[in-house]
Amino acid sequence: MLSTPEPPELAEDAYTMQITTEPTVGELGVHTFGRNIAVHVARLLDVPVATPVYRENRQDRRRLPKASTYALTAAAHTVLISMFDVKHALIRDTMPAYTIHLDGVRVPFELGSYRDVDWQLARTIWLAISDLHIAADRQAREAAEQGNAAAADPAVAS
Repeated sequence: MLSTPEPPELAEDAYTMQITTEPTVGELGVHTFGRNIAVHVARLLDVPVATPVYRENRQDRRRLPKASTYALTAAAHTVLISMFDVKHALIRDTMPAYTIHLDGVRVPFELGSYRDVDWQLARTIWLAISDLHIAADRQAREAAEQGNAAAADPAVAS
């Protein structure tokens, strides 16, 4: 069971920013963080990954929950990483929480530490995509074996 709650929804007018491919002087930390996730996932899967699109709730006009997302595509799968604040019962301040959705399905993720968060997210994405590919290969192999068995034994086909 996942202990991290579902992330809050982003507003329709959420601030959107394309993460740059190359670092630039004076860029925001969200650029580096998002780019690092994309680079880690690309190296782990050995596929090109486009730089993510960053979205966050605007705080300048009305009171909205502090939440942001990175959306990226890796190996034909849509990945949505959400970051938001969670109030913990034992401390006064909020703590950052992260969730991953792969093709619209939540992937189990619990932060191990606040060190190398980009690597932890990328590793979880890599494992989830690899699991999907292994399951698809297994299903295709089983379907082919059943097809071969049905063709070899006409009594099974009827």
